[in-house]
Amino acid sequence: MATEFLPLLFVPQLLFAGFFVRTDLIPVWLRWAQYLCSLTYGVRLALLVEFGDCAADPTIIPNQCAQLFEINQVDEDEKALYWIILWGLFLTFRLGGLAILRKKATKFY
Repeated sequence: MATEFLPLLFVPQLLFAGFFVRTDLIPVWLRWAQYLCSLTYGVRLALLVEFGDCAADPTIIPNQCAQLFEINQVDEDEKALYWIILWGLFLTFRLGGLAILRKKATKFY
């Protein structure tokens, strides 16, 4: 039964992480949800690791790595913030799940 609900988890992650649709093309009233998706921050960190040196190189004209960072709203100075948010989301969802399971377990027994 749980596998039936996995698309409800994965499809928004892929949508708001910027894989298939640029985040500036998502309607403004729905754009806030990208900040709740952990994949968004994982993708930003992966882009920093993969293309960080290329984006800082002034000899490359036009600098497609810098354009990639701009499109995906990646800021090289916020690398630590991305890690903090990623760990914060992990702990929030993990502790939230634990609280729900504990509440359900007390009702069961």
